[in-house]
Amino acid sequence: METKLQQLIDKAEITEVVQRERAYRDQSRWDDMQRMYHDDAVVDLSWFQGSGGEFVAASRRLYEAGRHSAHQMGPTLVSLNGKRALAMTGCAVCLRTQLDGVELELTAHSRLHERLERRDGEWRISRMGIVYLRDLLVPVSPSQHVALDEVRLARYRSSYRFLSYLLEQTGVAPRDDLPGEDRPETVQPLLLADERWLKETR
Repeated sequence: METKLQQLIDKAEITEVVQRERAYRDQSRWDDMQRMYHDDAVVDLSWFQGSGGEFVAASRRLYEAGRHSAHQMGPTLVSLNGKRALAMTGCAVCLRTQLDGVELELTAHSRLHERLERRDGEWRISRMGIVYLRDLLVPVSPSQHVALDEVRLARYRSSYRFLSYLLEQTGVAPRDDLPGEDRPETVQPLLLADERWLKETR
C-alpha cells in the first residue's frame, strides 16, 4: 500500500500538471502544454473532440487567429488509485470578442474533469472532460449595447448558452449533448465512467 507521504507527493504533482496545462495554454507555450498530455490522451469540450496533440494544435491556431482566452482556475481536488487519478477543478474561461461592432466579454463557468495516469514515473493527462455550469456575456463598455437573436438564443442549453451563440457565429455547430448543470442526467454518466475507470487496474 502506498504511504501517506507518497499520496501527498502524487496529489501535488497531479495538481501541478492540471494547473500548468491551462496556464501554458494562456501563455501560448505550446510545447510545454503538449508535455502535460500522454500521447493517447483524449479531449472532449464544447468546441473540440480529439486527441491531446490535436487539441494543442487547434488551440494554437485559435490563438494565432487572435482568439485569446484566459482561464481562472480554482483548487484541484484529486482522487487516487495507484497509478490512476481523477482531478476536478473549477474553471472560468474569459474571452474577449466583438459582435456587431461591440466589444464583449464572455465568461463561461465550468468544472474540468480529468483522468491522469502515472507512466514511467510521470503523471500526465489521459482524458480531459468538462461539466458546464453557467455563462455570461456582457459589453466591455457599460455604455454600449448589443442585440442578440432571442429566438436563436433560446435554442441553446442554459449552462453554456452564450458560448454556443458565439461558437455558431464563428461557424462551429454547438453541441447539445455536453454534461451541464442544467441537465443532471448528462453529468451522471461522466461521473460514473470516471469512477469505474479509477477503480480498474492494469
